[in-house]
Order: sequence, then C-alpha cells, then structure tokens
Amino acid sequence: MNLKNYHQRFYQFLSRWIPMRIWICVMMFTCCWTSYACRLQMPILVVPMIEEPPINHTIGGVCVFDESARRRRDVVSFLDPGSYVEEYILDRVQEERDQRLHRRQATRSMIRPPDAPIEFFSGLPFDWSPTVRGQLLASYSYGNVPGNFIGGWLSLRYGPRRAVLWTSILAALISLVSPFLAQYHWGLLLSSRIIIGITGGVTFPACHTMVAKWAPPHERARFIWSLLGGTFGTILTYPMIAGIAENINWECGWYIPSLLMLAWIFVWALLAYDSPVEHPGITAEEKDYILTAQAGIVRTEKPTWKQTPLRQMLTSVPFISLIICHFGNLFLLFFYQNSLMLYLTKALGFQLTKGGAAAGAPWGARMLFGFFFSWAGDTIKRRQFISVTLLRKLATIFSHLLPGVFLVLVGYVGCDFVLANVFLFFALGFNGAALISNLSNNQDLAPNFAGFLYGIMNTIGSSSGMIIPPIVEEIAGKYGNPIDRWQILFWIGAAVCIGSMIVFLFGGSGNIQSWNELRPINRPKDDVEARQTNLEPSDNIAQT
Repeated sequence: MNLKNYHQRFYQFLSRWIPMRIWICVMMFTCCWTSYACRLQMPILVVPMIEEPPINHTIGGVCVFDESARRRRDVVSFLDPGSYVEEYILDRVQEERDQRLHRRQATRSMIRPPDAPIEFFSGLPFDWSPTVRGQLLASYSYGNVPGNFIGGWLSLRYGPRRAVLWTSILAALISLVSPFLAQYHWGLLLSSRIIIGITGGVTFPACHTMVAKWAPPHERARFIWSLLGGTFGTILTYPMIAGIAENINWECGWYIPSLLMLAWIFVWALLAYDSPVEHPGITAEEKDYILTAQAGIVRTEKPTWKQTPLRQMLTSVPFISLIICHFGNLFLLFFYQNSLMLYLTKALGFQLTKGGAAAGAPWGARMLFGFFFSWAGDTIKRRQFISVTLLRKLATIFSHLLPGVFLVLVGYVGCDFVLANVFLFFALGFNGAALISNLSNNQDLAPNFAGFLYGIMNTIGSSSGMIIPPIVEEIAGKYGNPIDRWQILFWIGAAVCIGSMIVFLFGGSGNIQSWNELRPINRPKDDVEARQTNLEPSDNIAQT
C-alpha cells in the first residue's frame, strides 16, 4: 500500500506542471532513440572492425589531391574567398588519409587470427571480405522486415508498453555480447543482428499505436514528431560510437550503448502506459480532454485479431499507395544509414570520428525541418486551409522529390567536401516532411489500427535495407568505392524515392476508411439466431 501511494505521489509530481501525454511523447522519443542506437552500431563499427584489403584504385576513382591541383587553386583563391575554406578542408583530409595509410600498413600484421582465443577488449580487426561486410550490414533488415509485422501484432494483442519492454531487454542483452559472438564467428554476429532487427521492428508499430491512443487529433503531427527520436539517436550515435571506437576500441562501441539502453528500460517500465484510460498518474481533466477529442474516431478497447479487417486493408488502393510511398522513404533512409559512413570514409576520405560527425549532421537537419513541418501540418489541419488528402500529397514534394534531386547532386560535386555535405544536409533535411506525408497517413486511414498498419508498411518498406548493402558492395565496394560508381547509387536512390511519390499522388488519400470501425464480436442471442437462419444481402456485405 505504501508503495502504491509512493507511485501516486510520483505521478502527481510529474503531471503537476507537464501534462502526462507530453511525458508519453518523451518516452516515445527516447524509445526510438535507443532503437536507432542498436540499429546503427553495425553500420558504424563495421569500419574499424573489418580491415579492408589494399585495392589498386584507378585514376580518378577516389579523391586524390596533388600539387598541380593546389597550384590551380592558388591562382584563383584571391577571387574566391570560399576556396580558402575548401583548401583547408582538402589539406586536412589528405593529411588524415596519409595518417590512416601509415596506420593500416603498421597494423596490417595485427589482424585477428581465425584461431585466436576469445578475450575482452582485444580491439583487433577482422580479415573479412566485402561480401561478409555487406551481409552484416543487411542482417538487421533481415530481421527488421518480419519484425515490423510481429510488432504490429504484438502491439495489437498485448499493447505497446509490454511489446517495447521485453524486446528492448532482448536487444540490449544481445548487443552486450556481440563482440564475443564476432570473435567466435561472423555468422553468429550476423544471426544476432537478425534478432536485434526483429526487436527493432517492434518499436515503430508500437509507438504508432500509442500515438493513436494518446494524441488528440489536432496534436497528432507533433506526437509523430516525437518518433524522430530515431533521428536524434542517429545524430548522437554516429559521433558517439565512432568516437568510442577510435579513442578506446570498437568493442566498447557495443558495450556502452547497451548498458545505457538497460538503464532506459527501467524508466520506460515506470512511465509508459498503453492509453490514458490505463495510466495511473494522469489527471481526470487531461484524460477527459483526450477521450473527448478522440470520440467517434478512436476506440478505447484493444481490437482483437478477429476484428482486424486484413483483407480490406491489403486490397485498399489508398493503403497500397501509402505502402509504396513509405517504401521510397525508407529506401532513402536506409541508404543513408547503411552506406553514408562508407561514402564519407572510403570515397571522400574522412577519418572515422569526423566521418561520424559529418554523417550525423543531415539527421539534425531532418529533425529540425521535421519540427517545422509537423507544426505546419497541425496548423493547416486545425484551420482547414486544404483537405487532409491534399496536405499529404503536397508534403511528398518535400519528403520525396527534393531529397531525390539533392541526392543526385551529391554524386556530381566530386571532392568538393563543403558542397557535398550541404547537399546531404538538405536531402535528408527536407525528408522531415515525411512526418506529415507517409508517416501520418496511416493515422488518417484507420486510427483504430494505426500501429498494425504501420507494421505492414514497415515490413515491406524495411526490405529496402536488405537490398541496399549488397547493391552498394556490388556497384562501388568491390571497386574501392570510387566516386563515379557512387553516382550510379545516388541515381538509383533518387529514382526509387521520386517514383514512389508519383504512385502516392495518384492513389493516396487522407480520409478515414470504412474498415476503421471495429467489427462487433458479442451480439445478442436472438440477433445471432436470426442471422444464422436468414442472412440478408446487406448483412453479407457488412460481414465481409
């Protein structure tokens, strides 16, 4: 009893100044943050974990700087103040590349032997092939694809709180032992990444279920903005893990984030609840406000599997268009997550730590732009300037078209590091508009099944993460990552992103679908008997 009173006083303290739904937003934000930390460990640590074999680069393949180029810059530098900045950056990159070459030559003999004993903090790299590297990068998506569907079902059946809790515990523990698995065999590391991918697939369907239950309609876009905790996690994770790996060793890049995640799990268990009705610490005023705003749109009870209109979902043109649009968005994001570090370090010549900082900057733009787009989307909906359908379609111009254009431009700036990073910044920054296009549209179509819909969307969309790493290794990796080969990859990414937008423009919708209503399960006995004896045609249609 005393413990219960303590909990009540704790919740009252939290909700005294800040509404409980804001605390739920914070927990969803940090949930996505920790999920992305687990997701990005492999794409970052694959650089120091694997010693790349020496490759004879062809002329013009990667950024090479010589004295003739320096003299050409000196002639025009007084006419272009920006050239001083570029020259400074190129000098630093060339210096870092020379230092890395010397370190590689010195440590080539320190590659971990296949029969070496398993030990703590050895820090030795592995002599794994580019094919193995590509499979390790893709392994997360091998689990993430079915994991999203599993996450949608778990959220539907058991609620998002418990779904996130137990899968996060599993992910943190597996990440904690990943260095030992890698030392035993790369196949075990690959298998562990598949399991972590399954657990990561639960995160976003669960959070979308919580958004549907906790968000008043006119605050929905800002609630969905909290799911950019994954973006913030990317901003922090890239430089943090890269710095840990470079200044300590790559093994600590697994240990430290895993221990931080275990600490976060305790806070999630304490604060997160599935809905306002279930939360013991919400005030009566706030609960009434949320439930009144959602009246007639969101049911308080959890739908059962029998109440889930799966056939209607999978044959709905608006939902199919949304799936394709979401695939294009995730193709862009997975391209960044799995490949950008390789491009910056291998093609452009950044050191690991500086490459991590440069790779994280575009995600900061996505988070900043996303806040503006979410505010603008809620304002437009509240004042009803345009229809929700038109709002979603116009938003894809920013979330899909502009990022595709900037992605192509990145491949044609060559070794202009400043301009390359500016284009990367805007390419991912404008994608923040996805918050009010494909990332919100499932809430429009069927808020009662928002998490389950997102699970289906992410199941199909996350398959792009399985496709991209092998393509990158085949087109650019095995040739030493020359810039001209990366141009092909940028064109592929842009084509998928823009093509998916075109499909959504023709088939997308922002209207609530008829199958959003829950099917009744318990009918009066006389009504059931009447239906069994003589079903009317209209009843047959309703049941389908």
